[in-house]
Amino acid sequence: MQSTIHLINIASPFREGMTNMKRPPSGILYVGGYLKKNGYKVKVHHINYRDIELVARKITNDSSALFVGFSVKTGKQVTYSALMSQQIKNFRNNLPVVWGGIHTSLLPDDCLRYPFIDYVVIGEGEITMLELTDYLSETKLQIEEIKGIGYKINGVNKINAPRPFAKNIDQFNQDWDLIDIKNYVRTYSDGRLKLDYITSRGCPHTCGFCYNQEFNKRKWRSHSVEFVINDLKKIKEKTGINVVSFDDDNFFTNRKRGLSILQELKKIGITCNWVELRIDYITEELIEQLVKLDVKSIFTGWESGNENTLKKVAKGYTLEKILEKTKILAKFKTLSADASAIIGFPWETKKDIDDTISLALKMFETKKFQLNFNIGLYVPYPGAPVSLDAAKKGFQFPTDYENWSKFDILSGEMEVPWFTRKQVNYYTLIDKYFKLLYIFPSLKFPFKQFSYIVAIMAYLRLKSRFLFFPFEVWITDRIKKRVYKKLDS
Repeated sequence: MQSTIHLINIASPFREGMTNMKRPPSGILYVGGYLKKNGYKVKVHHINYRDIELVARKITNDSSALFVGFSVKTGKQVTYSALMSQQIKNFRNNLPVVWGGIHTSLLPDDCLRYPFIDYVVIGEGEITMLELTDYLSETKLQIEEIKGIGYKINGVNKINAPRPFAKNIDQFNQDWDLIDIKNYVRTYSDGRLKLDYITSRGCPHTCGFCYNQEFNKRKWRSHSVEFVINDLKKIKEKTGINVVSFDDDNFFTNRKRGLSILQELKKIGITCNWVELRIDYITEELIEQLVKLDVKSIFTGWESGNENTLKKVAKGYTLEKILEKTKILAKFKTLSADASAIIGFPWETKKDIDDTISLALKMFETKKFQLNFNIGLYVPYPGAPVSLDAAKKGFQFPTDYENWSKFDILSGEMEVPWFTRKQVNYYTLIDKYFKLLYIFPSLKFPFKQFSYIVAIMAYLRLKSRFLFFPFEVWITDRIKKRVYKKLDS
């Protein structure tokens, strides 16, 4: 009987307990596709956290199971992956458990401390997982020969040499036959069908708060234009999609390639409704091209309104540059932008944070009602340079898997030494008011008119910093809860 590899991604709750099951589990689709291409039988389980025990029982009842692999991101997913790993071991103790993904790669020793994890895969997983599978299938390969893994010898953690990045990632593909891809297609009210998709890995920049410096070593590698177009063409034939959102960390690292993908996609009837674009990449010529290609929205991280903070997180641009690029965006009325900043770095004073709030207001005044602000509170991330500043202020990452579920400053369970709970609540309210400044283009009468009134009131509140009795936020929060509950039902 042919052995089966079970690969798992657990969708953990966010926003009012909602789980996002519409974003494809790309990591395990890549790994599963490579294993399948090399002759192994693979089953992918993208599951809601509520189904952990049910799926654990099904897997352990499979007599052909060779091992169970988890793709793990930092946060609640650590806790849920740990709970499921424990259950697998309880049901069938001799079935190996393997962890991979971003969290595992950044904290491999911590993960190996858990008694229910046998192996960890560090970094890019396709080739490493194939060699580990060969080893577990009792080929001649020795465990010491496999680069990019960790394991235990007599209870002592052993980490092998790192695996170099693959130069050509076209050799890897997300195997869409491992899932029912139609479950990941979103339907707009006008009937358009959308899929989230990844075309590249990594980012070459030096942002001090980002996992990429450690995980991808500032390397950016991409699929070829031909690979992307051919894959999405097949998906369109299968599902009928006509819209795609690109989830790359930095889609426009190579501007010519990025535009070529959008141009070729338009020829086959697919447009892009959302893509990430660094604010310093913005030029009038580029935005004009994006608008002609029917791009509706971009995500841009401007990060801070304080010059010192921009320097300390190594963004490589100035406040003047942020406003200059915002003025370019303002010329294009059909293009909106998710505009993201971070407040509350360990060194920041109240004035530093207020600088960011003030700059966000200037940006709104430049491009009214078309910037969807996210003024997020800084949370340290394993492996990121700025987390060293956090450690100096007394911050510590969780030491057990249970507490990773609390790794969310907004939940009220996680604390950072430089913020009181009162400050967290205040700045969270600031963010909620900034979100009211954005008017969704798809809104119709009378909801659009009502949203304009609320946005103007929110602007006046933010301008004066008068947030007493935030009834506008209370109303919109109640509406969001109902929407999220409906989406998650």
